[in-house]
Amino acid sequence: MIPFIIRIAVNAVALLVIANVSGGAIFVKSFGVALVVALVLGVANATVKPILMAIAKAMTCVLSCLTLGLWSLALSFLINGFLFWITAQYLDGIKIRGNSFWTACFVALALSVINSLATVFTRREDEK
Repeated sequence: MIPFIIRIAVNAVALLVIANVSGGAIFVKSFGVALVVALVLGVANATVKPILMAIAKAMTCVLSCLTLGLWSLALSFLINGFLFWITAQYLDGIKIRGNSFWTACFVALALSVINSLATVFTRREDEK
């Protein structure tokens, strides 16, 4: 449970940093809002993303075979962006300039990289 809380806090700080360096492309009102967004994205990635990935992979199996699996990476990128965009639509305190889906995708990509690093550093010994 502690590693999960650490990853949520790291993602919240990362979201604030991304908002500050984005040149106004994304606005986050406070650290509390960033924590809520990180928590919602964590839950959405754990529950909704596997369902969407299974549906999309079943529909695009041939494309995945033709691209030697790179389509799965692109699909994950798009689904993360979609989940971030939906989260920004429904939560107060976070805004994406111009309501841009592609901005949401690139913010989600940055958050995914940071979350991957946080996961590596907070992994317990029995999980390794």
